[in-house]
Amino acid sequence: MKTTYLNSIWKISMGFLMSAAALYGNEFQEGKNIIETKCVSCHTGNINVGLSRIEGQRKTPEGWYMTIYRMKNHGLSITDREIKFAVKYLSDIQGLNYQETIPYRYILEQTPNYQEKYSTPLLTETCARCHSEARIGIQRRNFTEWTKLVDFHIGQFPTLEFQALSRDRDWVNIAKNEVVPYLSENFGNDKKFELKAIDFEGSWTLFGHKLGDGDFSATLKLTKTSKDNYSLTLDGNFVDGRELKATGNAIVYSGYEFRAKLDVNGISYNQIFAVNPQTLQLAGSMFETLHHEEYSFVKGAKNSDKETSILGVSPISVKAGNSKTITIIGNNLDKNIKLSNGLKINKVVEKSSNKVVLDVTASSKYDVKQIDLIFDSKTFEKELVVYKKIDALKIVPDYAISRVGDGGGAMPKQYANFEAIGLLAGTDGKIGTSDDISIGKVNAKWNIEAFDERAIEDEDVKYVGKIDAFSGKFTPSFAGPNPLRKFSTNNAGNIKVVATYKDGVETYKADSHMMVTVQKWVNPPIN
Repeated sequence: MKTTYLNSIWKISMGFLMSAAALYGNEFQEGKNIIETKCVSCHTGNINVGLSRIEGQRKTPEGWYMTIYRMKNHGLSITDREIKFAVKYLSDIQGLNYQETIPYRYILEQTPNYQEKYSTPLLTETCARCHSEARIGIQRRNFTEWTKLVDFHIGQFPTLEFQALSRDRDWVNIAKNEVVPYLSENFGNDKKFELKAIDFEGSWTLFGHKLGDGDFSATLKLTKTSKDNYSLTLDGNFVDGRELKATGNAIVYSGYEFRAKLDVNGISYNQIFAVNPQTLQLAGSMFETLHHEEYSFVKGAKNSDKETSILGVSPISVKAGNSKTITIIGNNLDKNIKLSNGLKINKVVEKSSNKVVLDVTASSKYDVKQIDLIFDSKTFEKELVVYKKIDALKIVPDYAISRVGDGGGAMPKQYANFEAIGLLAGTDGKIGTSDDISIGKVNAKWNIEAFDERAIEDEDVKYVGKIDAFSGKFTPSFAGPNPLRKFSTNNAGNIKVVATYKDGVETYKADSHMMVTVQKWVNPPIN
Protein backbone atom coordinates (compact mmCIF):
# COMPACT_ATOMS: atom_id res chain seq x y z
CA MET A 1 0.00 0.00 0.00
CA LYS A 2 2.87 2.35 0.86
CA THR A 3 4.45 1.88 -2.58
CA THR A 4 1.15 2.52 -4.36
CA TYR A 5 0.58 5.68 -2.35
CA LEU A 6 4.10 6.92 -3.03
CA ASN A 7 3.78 6.30 -6.75
CA SER A 8 0.58 8.34 -6.73
CA ILE A 9 2.27 11.22 -4.89
CA TRP A 10 5.25 11.26 -7.28
CA LYS A 11 2.95 11.09 -10.26
CA ILE A 12 0.85 14.03 -9.07
CA SER A 13 3.83 16.14 -8.04
CA MET A 14 7.07 15.98 -9.98
CA GLY A 15 5.93 13.38 -12.44
CA PHE A 16 3.13 15.56 -13.85
CA LEU A 17 4.91 15.99 -17.19
CA MET A 18 2.87 14.41 -19.92
CA SER A 19 4.81 11.83 -21.88
CA ALA A 20 4.70 12.68 -25.54
CA ALA A 21 4.85 8.99 -26.36
CA ALA A 22 1.47 8.53 -24.69
CA LEU A 23 -0.19 11.23 -26.75
CA TYR A 24 -0.88 10.42 -30.35
CA GLY A 25 -3.34 11.17 -33.10
CA ASN A 26 -5.61 14.18 -32.83
CA GLU A 27 -5.11 15.05 -29.16
CA PHE A 28 -7.24 18.18 -29.39
CA GLN A 29 -10.30 16.33 -30.74
CA GLU A 30 -9.76 13.49 -28.28
CA GLY A 31 -9.72 16.00 -25.42
CA LYS A 32 -12.84 17.72 -26.69
CA ASN A 33 -14.67 14.41 -26.89
CA ILE A 34 -13.67 13.56 -23.32
CA ILE A 35 -14.91 16.91 -22.00
CA GLU A 36 -18.19 16.49 -23.93
CA THR A 37 -18.81 12.96 -22.65
CA LYS A 38 -17.25 12.99 -19.17
CA CYS A 39 -17.98 16.47 -17.83
CA VAL A 40 -21.58 17.15 -18.94
CA SER A 41 -22.98 14.73 -16.37
CA CYS A 42 -22.24 17.36 -13.69
CA HIS A 43 -21.64 20.61 -15.59
CA THR A 44 -24.58 22.25 -17.38
CA GLY A 45 -24.42 23.78 -20.85
CA ASN A 46 -22.40 22.38 -23.72
CA ILE A 47 -18.88 22.65 -25.04
CA ASN A 48 -19.83 25.19 -27.73
CA VAL A 49 -21.61 27.76 -25.54
CA GLY A 50 -19.65 26.89 -22.42
CA LEU A 51 -19.92 24.44 -19.55
CA SER A 52 -20.82 25.79 -16.12
CA ARG A 53 -17.87 26.36 -13.79
CA ILE A 54 -15.38 25.44 -16.51
CA GLU A 55 -16.05 28.44 -18.78
CA GLY A 56 -15.35 30.93 -15.98
CA GLN A 57 -11.76 29.77 -15.43
CA ARG A 58 -8.37 29.70 -17.14
CA LYS A 59 -5.39 27.73 -15.87
CA THR A 60 -1.94 26.37 -16.61
CA PRO A 61 -1.59 22.69 -17.61
CA GLU A 62 -0.70 21.84 -14.01
CA GLY A 63 -3.78 23.72 -12.80
CA TRP A 64 -6.14 21.85 -15.12
CA TYR A 65 -4.50 18.56 -14.18
CA MET A 66 -5.13 19.22 -10.47
CA THR A 67 -8.75 20.17 -11.18
CA ILE A 68 -9.51 17.06 -13.22
CA TYR A 69 -7.71 14.78 -10.78
CA ARG A 70 -9.74 16.28 -7.92
CA MET A 71 -12.95 15.56 -9.85
CA LYS A 72 -12.22 11.88 -9.33
CA ASN A 73 -13.09 12.49 -5.67
CA HIS A 74 -16.55 13.55 -6.87
CA GLY A 75 -17.21 10.41 -8.84
CA LEU A 76 -15.54 11.16 -12.18
CA SER A 77 -14.46 7.96 -13.88
CA ILE A 78 -11.49 8.83 -16.08
CA THR A 79 -8.26 7.09 -17.06
CA ASP A 80 -4.80 8.64 -16.89
CA ARG A 81 -4.68 8.63 -20.68
CA GLU A 82 -7.99 10.52 -20.85
CA ILE A 83 -6.74 13.04 -18.30
CA LYS A 84 -3.76 13.78 -20.55
CA PHE A 85 -6.01 14.51 -23.50
CA ALA A 86 -8.39 16.64 -21.43
CA VAL A 87 -5.53 18.70 -19.96
CA LYS A 88 -4.13 19.31 -23.44
CA TYR A 89 -7.52 20.47 -24.76
CA LEU A 90 -8.29 22.79 -21.83
CA SER A 91 -4.78 24.26 -21.83
CA ASP A 92 -5.08 25.10 -25.51
CA ILE A 93 -8.48 26.81 -25.27
CA GLN A 94 -8.49 28.15 -21.70
CA GLY A 95 -4.85 28.50 -20.75
CA LEU A 96 -3.02 31.51 -19.37
CA ASN A 97 -1.32 34.02 -21.64
CA TYR A 98 2.47 34.10 -21.34
CA GLN A 99 2.63 37.45 -19.54
CA GLU A 100 0.08 36.30 -16.96
CA THR A 101 2.39 33.50 -15.80
CA ILE A 102 5.59 35.55 -15.46
CA PRO A 103 5.23 36.69 -11.82
CA TYR A 104 4.57 33.14 -10.64
CA ARG A 105 6.72 30.90 -12.78
CA TYR A 106 8.77 29.86 -9.76
CA ILE A 107 5.89 27.69 -8.61
CA LEU A 108 5.56 25.95 -12.00
CA GLU A 109 9.32 25.52 -12.34
CA GLN A 110 9.68 24.04 -8.83
CA THR A 111 12.31 26.62 -7.83
CA PRO A 112 13.73 25.34 -4.53
CA ASN A 113 13.70 27.53 -1.40
CA TYR A 114 11.90 30.40 -3.14
CA GLN A 115 10.51 32.91 -0.64
CA GLU A 116 7.37 34.66 -1.82
CA LYS A 117 6.89 38.40 -1.49
CA TYR A 118 3.20 38.67 -0.69
CA SER A 119 1.20 41.34 -2.48
CA THR A 120 -1.15 42.15 0.40
CA PRO A 121 -1.77 41.00 4.01
CA LEU A 122 -5.33 40.27 2.90
CA LEU A 123 -4.18 37.26 0.85
CA THR A 124 -1.51 36.25 3.35
CA GLU A 125 -4.00 35.97 6.20
CA THR A 126 -6.84 34.33 4.31
CA CYS A 127 -5.19 32.22 1.61
CA ALA A 128 -1.40 32.03 1.72
CA ARG A 129 -1.28 30.63 5.24
CA CYS A 130 -2.25 27.25 3.72
CA HIS A 131 -0.74 27.39 0.24
CA SER A 132 1.41 29.68 -1.86
CA GLU A 133 0.13 32.96 -3.25
CA ALA A 134 1.34 31.68 -6.61
CA ARG A 135 -1.35 29.00 -6.52
CA ILE A 136 -3.85 31.87 -6.64
CA GLY A 137 -1.99 33.98 -9.18
CA ILE A 138 -1.44 31.15 -11.63
CA GLN A 139 -5.15 30.92 -12.48
CA ARG A 140 -7.90 33.26 -13.63
CA ARG A 141 -11.53 33.20 -12.47
CA ASN A 142 -14.48 35.55 -12.80
CA PHE A 143 -16.18 37.04 -9.72
CA THR A 144 -18.69 34.18 -9.46
CA GLU A 145 -16.00 31.53 -9.63
CA TRP A 146 -13.86 33.18 -6.94
CA THR A 147 -16.95 33.32 -4.73
CA LYS A 148 -17.66 29.65 -5.34
CA LEU A 149 -14.04 28.85 -4.47
CA VAL A 150 -14.58 30.39 -1.03
CA ASP A 151 -17.71 28.25 -0.62
CA PHE A 152 -15.72 25.20 -1.70
CA HIS A 153 -13.12 25.82 1.01
CA ILE A 154 -15.80 26.07 3.68
CA GLY A 155 -17.42 22.84 2.51
CA GLN A 156 -14.19 20.91 1.92
CA PHE A 157 -12.47 22.11 5.11
CA PRO A 158 -15.25 22.64 7.68
CA THR A 159 -12.77 23.09 10.57
CA LEU A 160 -11.14 26.02 8.79
CA GLU A 161 -13.10 28.60 10.79
CA PHE A 162 -11.68 27.21 14.03
CA GLN A 163 -8.06 27.60 12.93
CA ALA A 164 -5.70 30.50 13.58
CA LEU A 165 -6.44 33.64 11.54
CA SER A 166 -10.04 32.38 11.14
CA ARG A 167 -11.48 31.90 14.61
CA ASP A 168 -10.38 35.38 15.72
CA ARG A 169 -12.16 37.24 12.91
CA ASP A 170 -15.19 37.10 10.65
CA TRP A 171 -13.33 34.97 8.12
CA VAL A 172 -16.23 34.12 5.80
CA ASN A 173 -17.41 37.70 5.33
CA ILE A 174 -13.83 38.95 4.94
CA ALA A 175 -13.22 36.27 2.30
CA LYS A 176 -16.41 37.04 0.38
CA ASN A 177 -16.62 40.83 0.77
CA GLU A 178 -12.93 41.79 0.67
CA VAL A 179 -10.85 38.95 -0.75
CA VAL A 180 -13.15 37.98 -3.64
CA PRO A 181 -13.36 41.56 -5.02
CA TYR A 182 -9.56 41.80 -4.77
CA LEU A 183 -9.10 38.49 -6.59
CA SER A 184 -11.61 39.30 -9.33
CA GLU A 185 -9.89 42.64 -9.93
CA ASN A 186 -6.31 41.32 -9.94
CA PHE A 187 -6.82 37.75 -11.15
CA GLY A 188 -10.12 38.03 -12.99
CA ASN A 189 -11.06 36.24 -16.17
CA ASP A 190 -11.84 39.38 -18.17
CA LYS A 191 -9.14 38.68 -20.76
CA LYS A 192 -9.24 35.94 -23.36
CA PHE A 193 -6.58 33.32 -23.94
CA GLU A 194 -4.72 33.81 -27.23
CA LEU A 195 -3.09 30.70 -28.61
CA LYS A 196 0.09 31.76 -30.41
CA ALA A 197 1.65 28.64 -31.86
CA ILE A 198 5.46 28.55 -31.81
CA ASP A 199 7.51 26.35 -34.12
CA PHE A 200 9.59 24.35 -31.63
CA GLU A 201 11.06 21.87 -34.10
CA GLY A 202 14.77 22.32 -34.71
CA SER A 203 17.82 23.10 -32.58
CA TRP A 204 17.90 25.36 -29.54
CA THR A 205 21.00 26.61 -27.74
CA LEU A 206 20.74 26.42 -23.95
CA PHE A 207 22.78 27.98 -21.16
CA GLY A 208 22.16 26.85 -17.60
CA HIS A 209 23.46 26.81 -14.08
CA LYS A 210 23.04 23.70 -11.91
CA LEU A 211 23.03 24.42 -8.21
CA GLY A 212 26.29 23.17 -6.73
CA ASP A 213 27.62 21.95 -10.08
CA GLY A 214 28.15 25.15 -12.06
CA ASP A 215 27.42 26.47 -15.55
CA PHE A 216 26.71 24.40 -18.67
CA SER A 217 25.71 24.85 -22.29
CA ALA A 218 23.92 22.42 -24.57
CA THR A 219 22.09 21.95 -27.84
CA LEU A 220 18.48 20.84 -27.47
CA LYS A 221 17.26 19.19 -30.68
CA LEU A 222 13.49 18.74 -31.06
CA THR A 223 11.92 16.48 -33.68
CA LYS A 224 8.16 16.61 -34.14
CA THR A 225 6.40 13.27 -33.69
CA SER A 226 2.85 14.67 -33.91
CA LYS A 227 1.17 18.02 -33.31
CA ASP A 228 2.81 19.65 -30.25
CA ASN A 229 4.71 16.44 -29.43
CA TYR A 230 8.47 16.02 -29.86
CA SER A 231 11.30 13.60 -29.32
CA LEU A 232 14.42 15.31 -28.04
CA THR A 233 18.15 14.98 -27.58
CA LEU A 234 20.28 17.12 -25.31
CA ASP A 235 24.00 17.33 -26.03
CA GLY A 236 26.28 19.60 -24.05
CA ASN A 237 28.97 20.12 -21.46
CA PHE A 238 29.55 21.81 -18.16
CA VAL A 239 32.16 24.56 -18.33
CA ASP A 240 34.60 22.27 -16.50
CA GLY A 241 34.28 19.72 -19.34
CA ARG A 242 31.84 17.17 -17.90
CA GLU A 243 29.38 15.85 -20.47
CA LEU A 244 25.65 16.47 -20.33
CA LYS A 245 23.70 14.15 -22.61
CA ALA A 246 20.07 13.12 -22.56
CA THR A 247 17.17 11.79 -24.61
CA GLY A 248 13.46 12.15 -24.00
CA ASN A 249 10.05 13.36 -25.08
CA ALA A 250 8.27 16.70 -24.83
CA ILE A 251 4.84 18.23 -25.27
CA VAL A 252 3.79 21.86 -25.70
CA TYR A 253 0.67 23.28 -24.04
CA SER A 254 -1.00 26.64 -24.67
CA GLY A 255 1.38 27.30 -27.55
CA TYR A 256 4.38 28.17 -25.34
CA GLU A 257 4.41 25.93 -22.24
CA PHE A 258 7.10 23.27 -22.84
CA ARG A 259 7.17 20.15 -20.67
CA ALA A 260 9.69 17.35 -21.14
CA LYS A 261 10.81 14.15 -19.48
CA LEU A 262 14.47 13.19 -20.03
CA ASP A 263 16.84 10.37 -19.21
CA VAL A 264 20.24 11.69 -18.07
CA ASN A 265 22.60 8.78 -17.47
CA GLY A 266 19.74 6.62 -16.21
CA ILE A 267 18.27 9.34 -13.99
CA SER A 268 14.87 10.84 -14.80
CA TYR A 269 14.82 14.63 -15.26
CA ASN A 270 12.05 17.14 -15.98
CA GLN A 271 12.24 20.30 -18.05
CA ILE A 272 9.70 23.08 -17.54
CA PHE A 273 10.20 25.93 -20.01
CA ALA A 274 8.19 28.85 -21.30
CA VAL A 275 8.95 30.55 -24.61
CA ASN A 276 8.19 34.24 -24.96
CA PRO A 277 5.97 34.48 -28.08
CA GLN A 278 7.43 37.92 -28.92
CA THR A 279 11.18 37.31 -28.47
CA LEU A 280 11.15 33.51 -28.86
CA GLN A 281 13.54 33.37 -25.90
CA LEU A 282 13.22 30.31 -23.68
CA ALA A 283 13.55 30.24 -19.89
CA GLY A 284 12.79 27.75 -17.16
CA SER A 285 14.15 24.87 -15.14
CA MET A 286 15.58 21.38 -15.38
CA PHE A 287 15.63 19.12 -12.32
CA GLU A 288 15.68 15.51 -11.19
CA THR A 289 12.17 14.09 -11.15
CA LEU A 290 12.53 12.70 -7.63
CA HIS A 291 14.83 15.45 -6.34
CA HIS A 292 13.68 18.82 -7.58
CA GLU A 293 16.37 20.39 -5.39
CA GLU A 294 18.90 19.00 -7.90
CA TYR A 295 17.99 21.99 -9.98
CA SER A 296 19.20 24.05 -12.94
CA PHE A 297 18.17 27.50 -14.12
CA VAL A 298 18.04 27.48 -17.94
CA LYS A 299 17.83 30.08 -20.73
CA GLY A 300 17.67 29.33 -24.43
CA ALA A 301 17.12 30.55 -27.97
CA LYS A 302 16.33 28.81 -31.23
CA ASN A 303 19.30 28.62 -33.58
CA SER A 304 17.32 29.96 -36.52
CA ASP A 305 16.88 33.28 -34.71
CA LYS A 306 18.67 36.00 -36.68
CA GLU A 307 19.13 38.27 -33.67
CA THR A 308 22.50 38.33 -31.89
CA SER A 309 21.84 37.42 -28.27
CA ILE A 310 23.80 36.37 -25.20
CA LEU A 311 22.33 33.62 -23.05
CA GLY A 312 25.16 33.39 -20.55
CA VAL A 313 28.79 34.13 -19.76
CA SER A 314 31.01 31.91 -17.60
CA PRO A 315 32.74 32.93 -15.46
CA ILE A 316 31.40 36.49 -15.08
CA SER A 317 34.46 37.94 -13.35
CA VAL A 318 38.24 38.19 -13.67
CA LYS A 319 40.55 39.30 -10.88
CA ALA A 320 42.67 42.35 -11.69
CA GLY A 321 46.02 41.45 -13.23
CA ASN A 322 44.97 37.83 -13.88
CA SER A 323 44.22 35.89 -17.05
CA LYS A 324 41.26 33.60 -17.53
CA THR A 325 39.29 31.68 -20.14
CA ILE A 326 35.81 33.12 -20.70
CA THR A 327 32.96 31.23 -22.42
CA ILE A 328 30.09 33.14 -24.05
CA ILE A 329 26.95 31.25 -25.11
CA GLY A 330 24.26 32.74 -27.35
CA ASN A 331 23.03 33.14 -30.91
CA ASN A 332 24.74 34.64 -33.99
CA LEU A 333 27.98 35.30 -32.14
CA ASP A 334 30.31 34.70 -35.11
CA LYS A 335 31.00 38.43 -35.55
CA ASN A 336 33.76 40.84 -34.64
CA ILE A 337 34.03 40.89 -30.88
CA LYS A 338 35.42 43.59 -28.62
CA LEU A 339 35.59 44.19 -24.89
CA SER A 340 35.40 47.56 -23.18
CA ASN A 341 38.42 48.99 -21.36
CA GLY A 342 39.70 46.90 -18.48
CA LEU A 343 39.71 43.47 -20.13
CA LYS A 344 41.98 42.56 -23.04
CA ILE A 345 41.47 39.69 -25.48
CA ASN A 346 44.69 37.69 -25.77
CA LYS A 347 43.30 35.04 -28.07
CA VAL A 348 40.03 33.82 -29.55
CA VAL A 349 40.21 30.15 -28.56
CA GLU A 350 36.91 29.10 -30.19
CA LYS A 351 34.31 30.87 -32.25
CA SER A 352 31.00 29.72 -33.70
CA SER A 353 27.49 31.04 -34.08
CA ASN A 354 26.53 29.79 -30.61
CA LYS A 355 29.77 29.79 -28.65
CA VAL A 356 32.78 32.05 -28.23
CA VAL A 357 35.73 31.14 -25.98
CA LEU A 358 38.21 33.90 -25.16
CA ASP A 359 41.55 33.98 -23.37
CA VAL A 360 41.55 37.35 -21.58
CA THR A 361 43.67 39.39 -19.16
CA ALA A 362 42.25 41.88 -16.69
CA SER A 363 43.88 45.24 -16.17
CA SER A 364 45.39 45.86 -12.71
CA LYS A 365 44.41 49.50 -13.03
CA TYR A 366 40.87 49.21 -11.67
CA ASP A 367 39.53 48.27 -8.24
CA VAL A 368 36.15 47.52 -9.82
CA LYS A 369 35.28 47.78 -13.52
CA GLN A 370 32.22 46.40 -15.28
CA ILE A 371 32.93 45.25 -18.81
CA ASP A 372 30.74 45.46 -21.93
CA LEU A 373 30.74 42.86 -24.71
CA ILE A 374 30.46 44.26 -28.26
CA PHE A 375 29.53 42.09 -31.26
CA ASP A 376 29.92 44.26 -34.37
CA SER A 377 27.81 47.28 -33.43
CA LYS A 378 25.66 45.57 -30.77
CA THR A 379 26.68 46.22 -27.17
CA PHE A 380 25.80 44.04 -24.19
CA GLU A 381 26.45 46.16 -21.12
CA LYS A 382 28.08 45.01 -17.88
CA GLU A 383 28.31 41.32 -18.77
CA LEU A 384 31.67 40.90 -16.98
CA VAL A 385 33.44 42.48 -14.03
CA VAL A 386 37.10 43.10 -13.19
CA TYR A 387 37.87 43.42 -9.48
CA LYS A 388 40.82 43.54 -7.06
CA LYS A 389 39.15 42.03 -3.98
CA ILE A 390 35.67 41.19 -2.82
CA ASP A 391 33.89 43.27 -0.21
CA ALA A 392 31.61 40.59 1.19
CA LEU A 393 30.46 37.00 0.93
CA LYS A 394 26.85 35.95 0.49
CA ILE A 395 25.22 32.51 0.64
CA VAL A 396 22.36 31.52 -1.62
CA PRO A 397 19.82 30.58 -0.59
CA ASP A 398 19.74 32.62 2.62
CA TYR A 399 17.08 30.26 3.95
CA ALA A 400 16.66 26.62 3.00
CA ILE A 401 14.63 23.56 3.86
CA SER A 402 16.00 20.02 3.78
CA ARG A 403 13.96 16.92 4.61
CA VAL A 404 14.98 13.62 6.15
CA GLY A 405 13.96 10.55 4.19
CA ASP A 406 14.54 6.98 3.09
CA GLY A 407 15.10 5.16 6.40
CA GLY A 408 11.73 5.82 8.00
CA GLY A 409 9.61 5.58 4.88
CA ALA A 410 9.60 5.47 1.12
CA MET A 411 9.90 9.22 0.51
CA PRO A 412 13.44 10.13 -0.61
CA LYS A 413 15.61 12.63 1.21
CA GLN A 414 15.41 16.26 0.12
CA TYR A 415 18.91 17.69 -0.13
CA ALA A 416 19.92 21.33 0.06
CA ASN A 417 22.50 22.94 -2.23
CA PHE A 418 24.32 26.08 -1.13
CA GLU A 419 26.56 28.41 -3.12
CA ALA A 420 28.85 31.20 -1.93
CA ILE A 421 28.74 34.40 -3.99
CA GLY A 422 31.39 37.12 -3.89
CA LEU A 423 30.01 40.67 -3.70
CA LEU A 424 31.46 44.06 -4.56
CA ALA A 425 30.07 47.32 -3.25
CA GLY A 426 28.53 49.42 -6.04
CA THR A 427 28.83 53.15 -6.55
CA ASP A 428 27.32 53.87 -3.12
CA GLY A 429 30.19 52.01 -1.46
CA LYS A 430 27.79 49.95 0.67
CA ILE A 431 27.06 46.22 0.75
CA GLY A 432 23.46 45.08 0.89
CA THR A 433 22.06 47.71 -1.46
CA SER A 434 20.58 47.44 -4.94
CA ASP A 435 23.80 48.36 -6.75
CA ASP A 436 25.91 45.51 -5.30
CA ILE A 437 27.92 43.72 -7.99
CA SER A 438 28.20 39.92 -8.04
CA ILE A 439 31.42 38.24 -9.17
CA GLY A 440 29.61 34.89 -9.24
CA LYS A 441 30.24 31.69 -7.35
CA VAL A 442 33.47 31.36 -5.35
CA ASN A 443 35.05 28.19 -3.97
CA ALA A 444 34.24 28.42 -0.27
CA LYS A 445 34.65 25.83 2.47
CA TRP A 446 31.48 24.70 4.23
CA ASN A 447 30.40 23.56 7.68
CA ILE A 448 27.25 23.53 9.80
CA GLU A 449 26.62 24.87 13.29
CA ALA A 450 23.70 24.93 15.71
CA PHE A 451 21.39 27.84 14.93
CA ASP A 452 20.39 28.67 18.50
CA GLU A 453 20.67 27.49 22.11
CA ARG A 454 17.90 24.94 21.70
CA ALA A 455 19.75 23.43 18.73
CA ILE A 456 22.89 23.20 20.87
CA GLU A 457 20.98 21.50 23.69
CA ASP A 458 19.38 19.00 21.28
CA GLU A 459 22.73 18.31 19.53
CA ASP A 460 21.15 19.02 16.16
CA VAL A 461 24.51 19.18 14.35
CA LYS A 462 25.27 15.64 15.45
CA TYR A 463 22.07 14.16 14.06
CA VAL A 464 20.62 16.18 11.17
CA GLY A 465 23.07 15.12 8.44
CA LYS A 466 26.30 16.22 6.75
CA ILE A 467 27.41 19.01 4.47
CA ASP A 468 30.15 18.44 1.90
CA ALA A 469 33.00 20.80 2.82
CA PHE A 470 33.80 21.58 -0.83
CA SER A 471 30.53 21.43 -2.79
CA GLY A 472 28.12 22.93 -0.24
CA LYS A 473 25.66 20.06 -0.71
CA PHE A 474 23.83 19.04 2.46
CA THR A 475 22.61 15.45 2.80
CA PRO A 476 20.04 14.98 5.58
CA SER A 477 19.88 11.98 7.89
CA PHE A 478 17.39 9.12 7.81
CA ALA A 479 13.69 9.52 8.56
CA GLY A 480 11.84 8.10 11.50
CA PRO A 481 12.52 8.00 15.25
CA ASN A 482 16.15 7.95 16.38
CA PRO A 483 16.62 6.04 19.68
CA LEU A 484 19.88 7.89 20.29
CA ARG A 485 18.14 11.26 20.56
CA LYS A 486 16.26 12.64 23.51
CA PHE A 487 12.73 11.20 23.55
CA SER A 488 13.74 9.13 20.48
CA THR A 489 12.71 12.05 18.31
CA ASN A 490 13.47 12.23 14.59
CA ASN A 491 16.54 13.78 12.99
CA ALA A 492 15.05 17.23 12.41
CA GLY A 493 16.98 20.29 13.52
CA ASN A 494 17.67 24.03 13.29
CA ILE A 495 20.96 24.70 11.54
CA LYS A 496 23.30 27.52 10.57
CA VAL A 497 25.18 26.87 7.31
CA VAL A 498 28.56 28.61 7.26
CA ALA A 499 30.78 29.42 4.25
CA THR A 500 34.42 30.52 4.62
CA TYR A 501 36.35 32.03 1.72
CA LYS A 502 39.92 33.32 1.60
CA ASP A 503 40.63 36.13 -0.88
CA GLY A 504 44.30 37.07 -0.71
CA VAL A 505 45.18 37.75 2.92
CA GLU A 506 41.58 38.32 3.97
CA THR A 507 39.10 35.69 5.10
CA TYR A 508 35.36 36.18 4.63
CA LYS A 509 32.51 34.37 6.31
CA ALA A 510 28.78 34.23 5.70
CA ASP A 511 25.99 32.11 7.07
CA SER A 512 22.55 30.90 6.04
CA HIS A 513 19.63 29.40 7.94
CA MET A 514 18.42 25.85 7.23
CA MET A 515 15.59 23.89 8.75
CA VAL A 516 16.02 20.13 8.51
CA THR A 517 12.53 18.77 8.85
CA VAL A 518 10.28 15.78 8.18
CA GLN A 519 9.07 14.34 4.91
CA LYS A 520 6.41 16.12 2.90
CA TRP A 521 3.84 13.60 1.75
CA VAL A 522 1.51 15.85 -0.24
CA ASN A 523 3.26 17.40 -3.23
CA PRO A 524 0.82 18.74 -5.82
CA PRO A 525 2.15 20.22 -9.08
CA ILE A 526 1.28 23.68 -7.72
CA ASN A 527 1.82 23.97 -3.95
